[in-house]
Amino acid sequence: MNRRIVRNLGTWFGLGDMPKAPGTFGTLGGIPVFIVLSFIRGFFPNNMVYNSFYFMFLMTFFGVAVYVSDVCEREIFKKEDPQNVVIDEVLGYLTTLFLINPVGVFQNLIAMGIAFIIFRFLDISKIGPIDKAQHFDNGLGVVLDDFLAGVIGNFIMVCIWTIFF
Repeated sequence: MNRRIVRNLGTWFGLGDMPKAPGTFGTLGGIPVFIVLSFIRGFFPNNMVYNSFYFMFLMTFFGVAVYVSDVCEREIFKKEDPQNVVIDEVLGYLTTLFLINPVGVFQNLIAMGIAFIIFRFLDISKIGPIDKAQHFDNGLGVVLDDFLAGVIGNFIMVCIWTIFF
């Protein structure tokens, strides 16, 4: 893959190059992706089929994120887990929103806001196994801690969504 494409994906089109809080801006970069995914939900016959599509999307995105993070670490930024690489934040945020099927604009905004807060808290605090996951090599550690934060965040989101919505 072209180095410029890899860098653009790794920094999520420049959001990771922000001088302060690149992870937060990277997480915000997941919002347009979720909006597109929410829009195409209408093309699926039911939530089960849509959730299967979303799962396959996440798994593909996971693979791309590991590859991009690995190339960014080794060839572009030449350092371990560079702050500029935020594709992992996008993946973690989208993972936090997995299985949440908001209806209408208001519920989408609520879901995106709650998921943002939960994911950022888990990503920054790196509680429990999230911290251990970042020590893998070859781009996997860059992505795995955020993905795990997203999985834990998704559990919390599903609980909240089931109780309140």
